[in-house]
Amino acid sequence: MPPVASHRLLLTNLALFVIGVGVALSQTSVQDYLFSRSPHERLMNHFARFEKKMSREPEIRRALEGMTGSDLSANLQELSRRGTARLDDTTLLERARLMSAIYSRLSDRACASIARGSLTENGRAEFELTLLQLEVGFVSRWMECLHKAMLAEARQTPVHTVTRGELAAAFEALAQKIGEDATVRVDAGLNKGASDAELSWAERTVYAVAPTLPEPHGIALLRMVTQEWETADTTSILPLVPEVR
Repeated sequence: MPPVASHRLLLTNLALFVIGVGVALSQTSVQDYLFSRSPHERLMNHFARFEKKMSREPEIRRALEGMTGSDLSANLQELSRRGTARLDDTTLLERARLMSAIYSRLSDRACASIARGSLTENGRAEFELTLLQLEVGFVSRWMECLHKAMLAEARQTPVHTVTRGELAAAFEALAQKIGEDATVRVDAGLNKGASDAELSWAERTVYAVAPTLPEPHGIALLRMVTQEWETADTTSILPLVPEVR
């Protein structure tokens, strides 16, 4: 039987989601010129509007009122982090696809720093550049997942705890998909002492492969990831949205 991951799996909480209003950024060079805004400025403005909208939503606003601290961005991030484990299966699969798209474009160092919860300034710059390189609808899909995670936490949606039996079956399915050797490499790469290259390879593999596994195995792997996050050190985590400068 392939090994069940023994340490933190994917120490990241880039949670990803739907805003009901059309928060679409038109990203044409013509508008950049007309309004004298760079793509990066528009991205930051997009996230600033998102934060404002989330803070005004009744259920989220009530949840924010019960939190300590006055930093809106930090409190929204914390809500989404907590709510990721409460997401439904469909949203977890969507989140995995988005994470896979992001990780595939990041360097090993940036990917590993996100996983370890220690994103550097260079890593942040890579992350923001990746968002700008992806298709126009990507950021809105990401915001949809974030929104759903915040609502799940605000509503205290029950968490489905993955059992050891479900994990064993999930790793068996993973081995059938990518082979025993690759599965062992995933397990080793997700261990605390793994190198940047091995950790980033393992994370990319899990997020890319989990949505392709027969159910319930892919969901079990993704739920394991979110539940591992809940027990991890969260003193330094990747912001769910880029820093608004």
